[in-house]
Amino acid sequence: MAKGDHLYVYRNWGTLTHHGLDCGDGTVIHYRDGDAIVRSTLASFSAGQQLYSKPYAQADAPNIAIKRAFSRLGERDYHIVFNNCEHFVVWCKTGQHQSQQVNRALQTSLVGGILGGMALGSVFAIPAVAAAGAYGLHKRFEQANEAKDPQQAAASLRSALGDLERLEQQLQPQLDHALREAYRWDCTARLALRRQREDLAKAALAKKQPFKKEALALHGQLQEVQALAHRLHQALPSLDRGEWV
Repeated sequence: MAKGDHLYVYRNWGTLTHHGLDCGDGTVIHYRDGDAIVRSTLASFSAGQQLYSKPYAQADAPNIAIKRAFSRLGERDYHIVFNNCEHFVVWCKTGQHQSQQVNRALQTSLVGGILGGMALGSVFAIPAVAAAGAYGLHKRFEQANEAKDPQQAAASLRSALGDLERLEQQLQPQLDHALREAYRWDCTARLALRRQREDLAKAALAKKQPFKKEALALHGQLQEVQALAHRLHQALPSLDRGEWV
């Protein structure tokens, strides 16, 4: 075990895994029991179980992974499908949200078939979806999977599509606002430079940075929501005709 390692232990008689990031000092940052992201001792994290380290073919430097982990300490946005302990650690290591547990559970389902060409881990970890009531959307997908006939599945997915379209309507104004603010501070910085006020230019660029970061994140989330909605649009005609997809 080393600083920045992706650690995991088996729980529930080996049916589930719990994940955390090794800080290299005998502590682990992890989503504790679906509650909050915390820093615990290795002993507390493992709870007496064997510790394992997940290998990565490609990952960011340990210091970057740990910096990401510390940036989210105290977060309370856990969701077993959308934002779980594995999502968190993979994001710390790579900057990408993925969960193999979620992918395996979904890959043979109706919803998994509809979304087959997409990265399921990233789809179900869209922060905006979680913030907007991910559990309700998740329940609609569950209802579609459990439906007795294609029309019932279509009804559940059409409700999910409505949720996604409303979410898109919420995201777009947020993105527009972030872009406007980033542009405003960029213009302010350029004006300051023309007036040879480098100090004011630096201050304006510092103001611009969080809006730029927010705009990039919102743009990515909006694209993911739109891609998911597009997949549902494609699947609904077949289901409405009584055909399983």
